[in-house]
Amino acid sequence: MGVAHGATPDEPVEPSGRDAEELSATAQLIRAELPRWKIAMGEDAAALTLNPKPILRWTNPATGRMHGEIYLWTGDGRPEAVMSLYKVWEPAWGFSGEFLSLSPATLVGERSQTVAWRSDTPGIVFRDVPDAPPPAGAAPRRLQQMRSMANDFTAVLIDYRQNSEGERQSLRLLTNPLYRYSSPKNDVVDGALFAFVVGTDVEVFLLLEARGTKDVNRWQYALARLNSDEIAAFWKEQEVWRVDKATFNERNNPYVFMNLPEPAAQ
Repeated sequence: MGVAHGATPDEPVEPSGRDAEELSATAQLIRAELPRWKIAMGEDAAALTLNPKPILRWTNPATGRMHGEIYLWTGDGRPEAVMSLYKVWEPAWGFSGEFLSLSPATLVGERSQTVAWRSDTPGIVFRDVPDAPPPAGAAPRRLQQMRSMANDFTAVLIDYRQNSEGERQSLRLLTNPLYRYSSPKNDVVDGALFAFVVGTDVEVFLLLEARGTKDVNRWQYALARLNSDEIAAFWKEQEVWRVDKATFNERNNPYVFMNLPEPAAQ
């Protein structure tokens, strides 16, 4: 299956002036950072493949002046890890990374040959999509099914970035999947990675997969955070998933945040 790079419902706006300069400088930081990383999966430490192009370039004007890119690491075609690299120019929070397991197995991430992240527990748990029809036989029809099912989900973020009391935000679903895939080795006939965002900043991922064997053929879903604050997700107003506020000092969780050094600071 193909990849929909940077898929959003909005037409991109060409940056200019200060935005263009900060976007260019952020891109240079990201290009320098990516080669430092290797991520492996499972007890046999099978190396994952870094997709060379970002699946999304994002901003979040409601929080500050920032630019970021999201990359996927895949195994046998399936997304197993997410890396979001970005710089916040104002407030001056600097260059950072968020790392997320989308894998049912353990992950180990090395930066410059030193272990920087070890996800000791599965990053996602798949469940059957309620009331879902059987996966269609044709790929275009399955995409229609996935879009319809994604619209049945909503997500809410309790945002503490600018309000110590927490601000409840309803997240916006990007109607186009950021990535579409299949993985016969994992019994995945078809799959898509959807995102809930603020601005174009991803806060929650929704995976939908048509999982098929000779005995089973059904739609399943999983949810995963890309934000340290409390998040809840709902299927047709019924809560189906919730995560508490994450801690920043533990590097063995499926989701971690870390400040990254810039070249001048190394």
